[in-house]
Amino acid sequence: MNSSVIAALVGASAALLGAFVASMATRRVEILRLRANLVEKAEDRKLAALEGFLLAVNSWLDWLAFIEESGWEGNLDELNTRVRSRDEAYRRLLLLASDDLHQWLTNLYNPQEYQLKATYVRRLRYGQPLDAQSHELRRAFSRLLREDLITQFRPEVAALRDPVHPMSERRWR
Repeated sequence: MNSSVIAALVGASAALLGAFVASMATRRVEILRLRANLVEKAEDRKLAALEGFLLAVNSWLDWLAFIEESGWEGNLDELNTRVRSRDEAYRRLLLLASDDLHQWLTNLYNPQEYQLKATYVRRLRYGQPLDAQSHELRRAFSRLLREDLITQFRPEVAALRDPVHPMSERRWR
């Protein structure tokens, strides 16, 4: 064989090998990009669920305080809207929450909310005087939202507080 033919074959083989390696690297980069995009979308959904719940539950509680000051008459439709919003946000949050947050919501938050509804909201709804226990339950529930719930939410958004660090530790396959 002629040396120029051999050189052409070696050059063509090198080009094919280079193209193959480049396509594999491009494929790998695209897989990494796709996975990063999926993680980002999941984190966005989780953050939206956390924010939506915080807004909805505080909106509900604020409206109850407004009703306490101004009376129940004429405020039922708005309260129902806020209750539905809170319930929907809670269900969405339960679906996206980590196992630890899910357990905290069902074992601690939900019973306290139920107790608030059974005392404070019930007395408010039926025009009964609000006793010290009702006011204390409302304060405790507000404290739960303001302090404990935020403490529970922080691990859920750890990747959002330091987005580069968790990515460097993940091993994409």
